[in-house]
Amino acid sequence: MKKQNIHIWLVSLAFLTYCLTLAVGVPASTASTNSLKDIANSYAKEQIRSLQKAGVIAGDENGYFHPTRPVTRAEFVAMLTRTLGIQPVAGNIAAYADVPKNSWAYGSVQAAAALGIANGISPTAFGPKRTISREEAAAFLVRALEQNVSAQATPAVQDAASVSGWAKASVAKAIQKKWLVGYQGSFRPQKALSREETAVILQRISDELKTQSAAAKPLISLGWQYQSTTDEFIAQVKKSGVNTLSPRWYFLQKDGTVSDLSDTALIHWAHANGKQVWPLFGNRFDSAATHAALADAAKRKAIVQKLSAYVDKYQLDGINVDFEGFSPADRNNFTLFIQELSAALHAKGAVVSVDIPPDTKTDWSEPYDFAKLAKSADYLVVMAYEEHWVGGPKAGSVASLPWLKKVIVDLLDKVPAQKLIVGLPLYTRDWYQAKGSLQSTDLTIPASYQLLSQYRASTVWDASIGQYRSTYQKQGVTHTIWLEESRSMGLKVQASLEWQIPGLAYWYVGSESTDMWTAIANAIKLKQVRAKLS
Repeated sequence: MKKQNIHIWLVSLAFLTYCLTLAVGVPASTASTNSLKDIANSYAKEQIRSLQKAGVIAGDENGYFHPTRPVTRAEFVAMLTRTLGIQPVAGNIAAYADVPKNSWAYGSVQAAAALGIANGISPTAFGPKRTISREEAAAFLVRALEQNVSAQATPAVQDAASVSGWAKASVAKAIQKKWLVGYQGSFRPQKALSREETAVILQRISDELKTQSAAAKPLISLGWQYQSTTDEFIAQVKKSGVNTLSPRWYFLQKDGTVSDLSDTALIHWAHANGKQVWPLFGNRFDSAATHAALADAAKRKAIVQKLSAYVDKYQLDGINVDFEGFSPADRNNFTLFIQELSAALHAKGAVVSVDIPPDTKTDWSEPYDFAKLAKSADYLVVMAYEEHWVGGPKAGSVASLPWLKKVIVDLLDKVPAQKLIVGLPLYTRDWYQAKGSLQSTDLTIPASYQLLSQYRASTVWDASIGQYRSTYQKQGVTHTIWLEESRSMGLKVQASLEWQIPGLAYWYVGSESTDMWTAIANAIKLKQVRAKLS
């Protein structure tokens, strides 16, 4: 944990240095970090000094803050995200054409887009240099800090009729929370927000966050290992937010025995770095072997004993059971096995998690008695991907945002939220027609970026599914990729955390781009901020 804290401190220090460039877009080396020359007569001088000290705002290269100058949309988003502890996201695909990668505001706008905080003035334009109005600022604040706002709310101010329809609920909530206040009974919704007004607003929020001490239990962040050596997996985990490792070590054999591919080097590294190890125990989609093992009480007992012995021998923190593709006829046998395994491992203080598919009400999900499994196991890990699958009838997203939400809602009818871990995809798929049939190829995230660059793909954000859709031509054939990247992943994590779930899981570590972890961390951070302010 000490090493992790040092890492977080170093990242935060680098971030604060980076922040000095943002508020006015000047190099950090020239931005003033001493007393600002023009704030002595500002009503917000104390707030300005406090926020400057915290690295939220900065003066220009000559030491001036310009307190009465209007704030732009980009400046407001940058200062708001810094106040909340949201890190800049170096996304591969620009959310808005007018905030390119070389813009000082790129990281902040990308982070805001991945959290749904700040919308554009059009689907492709953000309007970064446009002055932000008070009602726009209210909308940005409420999107960031509130999850539930009454659409019927009306601001209790004299000029409520002049508040734009789309902003009424946000303005009402911002006034209620005292993030923004009126002036002599009026809100002045279209009036430009000044830099000193912004300082007052952000300091109010900062003060409120400091006074609240809600200590949230750390989320489980489970990462599955796949196609990587121990050294490669460790290197991948170091770049990620994973705190629970699931290496593929144990598999059911045809004779009912359990293989052992344990690597003590990984266990020692994980425990030395404050991480848990829940090795995967899988059936390799072998329905016959699964039936033979689960239907025989003696074989079930032997498997439980073997896994229990592994827990003792290797000092494991848990087991992640991944049985897939077996017959619905073995539904009761599988439930009984999980009951027996849970009883044995719980006696040793070890965790049992069970990977489950979405409730498709087909033979793919029928083998799982979700409610009974949840009573025995510590966690059920829903594999919330493969909305459109290889060999399926239709091309599409691996996991669109509306589909993900439905998967969670459907399961929560049977599984308590505190036992559900949501598994998310760190991969995508390239779809195309070949020889008269639909074909697809699995892609890591970096591989998808490479294709987009190589073939100059056309990429468009589809707000209805929370993803970019890219198309390109290769040898006269049209290819389509529904991308997974930092923006789509941030929205998925945020959607998953709308419920009080204990954690998230990722298939698979090493197939992602590093900016996705920043977006994930931001979504978790924002959840914590909202919990404090609720």
